[in-house]
Amino acid sequence: MFISCILALQNNAQNIRMCITDIYKQKYMENDAALFKEKLEKEKSARINAEEQIGQLKRELEKALKQKNTIIKNEPDVIFNITDKGEIITADLPQKNKLFGHLINGEKPTIHNVFSRKNALVFDNALKNCFKKETVQFHFNQKKSDKIFYYEARLVKTGPHEVLAIARDITPLKNSGKQLREALKKAEEISRSKSEFLANVSHEIRTPLNAILGFSQWLFDNAEQKQHREYLSTILESARNLLNLLNDLLDLSKIEAGKMEMDIHPMNYQEVINDIELVFQEKVKNKKLSFNVVTDSSVPANFFMDEIRFYQIIFNLVSNAVKFTQNGIVEISAHAKRTGKKDEVNLIISIEDTGIGISKKQQKNIFETFTRQDSHQNREHEGTGLGLAIVNGLLKKLNGTISLESKPEQGSVFTVTFFDVKTASADNPREAPQKEGTIMQLEPCKIMIVDDISYNKLVLKQIIKSDQATFIEESDGTSALAKLKTDKPDIIFMDIRMPGISGYDAAEAIKQDEDLKHIPLIAFTASTLKDHSKQIHRLFDGYLQKPVFKKDVDFILKKYLKFSYVEKTEAD
Repeated sequence: MFISCILALQNNAQNIRMCITDIYKQKYMENDAALFKEKLEKEKSARINAEEQIGQLKRELEKALKQKNTIIKNEPDVIFNITDKGEIITADLPQKNKLFGHLINGEKPTIHNVFSRKNALVFDNALKNCFKKETVQFHFNQKKSDKIFYYEARLVKTGPHEVLAIARDITPLKNSGKQLREALKKAEEISRSKSEFLANVSHEIRTPLNAILGFSQWLFDNAEQKQHREYLSTILESARNLLNLLNDLLDLSKIEAGKMEMDIHPMNYQEVINDIELVFQEKVKNKKLSFNVVTDSSVPANFFMDEIRFYQIIFNLVSNAVKFTQNGIVEISAHAKRTGKKDEVNLIISIEDTGIGISKKQQKNIFETFTRQDSHQNREHEGTGLGLAIVNGLLKKLNGTISLESKPEQGSVFTVTFFDVKTASADNPREAPQKEGTIMQLEPCKIMIVDDISYNKLVLKQIIKSDQATFIEESDGTSALAKLKTDKPDIIFMDIRMPGISGYDAAEAIKQDEDLKHIPLIAFTASTLKDHSKQIHRLFDGYLQKPVFKKDVDFILKKYLKFSYVEKTEAD
């Protein structure tokens, strides 16, 4: 309310006039205007802030969309949505043409018109599973323009009637895998060809070696002049070195190809060590070395092992020790440690020498292929450098390891450990040793030798060398089977590779004949046992590999024929 007073003179009298004006509405309106103005200012400020936030969000969204488009542009995956009815939606991505490019313009894509009947069925089943399991992963391929694209797909449930599909193009990966498989297949073919070549070369070399070693040994045994014996000894040693080289090459080839198989049977430790000691007896004697064998009582007499490979490992290590030692000792020592399991031990064998030793630098690669001791003595200690590499490879196959301790000019100690070796009982103990001054004499018997090479038959006859034996000689499986109808030998030595009926076919026929199957049948071949192990074990009772040696032939004869030991005569 507004009150105003006016002082006035009238008739010499003073009058005061008062005017009262109601200004409530005016004041109210002024207050409202101020509030409204303030409100407008706040709204303006809020709008400006909102616009700034919207602008910021818009810029961030544009940035995100740009990033998304960049990702999508370079994304190898095809991303789309599929309804529960199989309709494909939101599939407007650059990569879609790989899958959907063949559609007619305007045609609505579905899993049935985009994919082949086979793939549509795959997607249909995947959709059903996805709605149950939330996510499904599978593979499919799609043909386009005579090209096949391979995909890895993943479906993820995004709603009650819709899934998100992500299909990744794995064609490059598939192609690289295919190339890798083709390269691997080619490498395997090369490896197989190499192995077959070496096996054939081995067979062709072993056959003449059989004659060289066989007749040289016979001439050596019967030579009276010292000079002749020296010449023949050189021939024998050279032929054996050639045979060892051949064996090393074959073994290395099998190890590298992963084709080396082990033949685990009970073996007697001391018998193997005795055989090795016997082999080096003459060489050790000539070099005036001490050869010691120390076997701890913890070593089981018999255990399960591939005897041939076990012999080869110890033989190679002893051979190196003897080769590189000019004076002092070579010693084989062995002990065993229990593993905690019944009838099982870890077998530790050390081969020690006082030879030239090996430097620390050379020890790093001593077990690699073609590695030899590098010194001024190389020509004195020749070799291929395969021995230790083969030993290492064989030990890996036999669950074993090898270690080395060595100092130059002080000698070396190679230690091999065979883990988890199962002990065996002596069910088949070796016969009592032959007395000195006696020879084996067969009782009257018939021996058939089947081989297409005449000198192989002659070598075997010369090794057997018994006036009590009647020999039946045949050149192929056909003639052998015909002869067996009228003449029954006590034992048959059969070559494998022969013209016409092979040794395998002939052996099969013999084992199926009731009148012949009891006759001991021995494979007499230049092929290795490892190459034909299953067939030889199935069809033959024994195995002799060319070139053959007297001790191996005698072992077979003692096993299957009757004999006795008689005193040697001057004629023997």
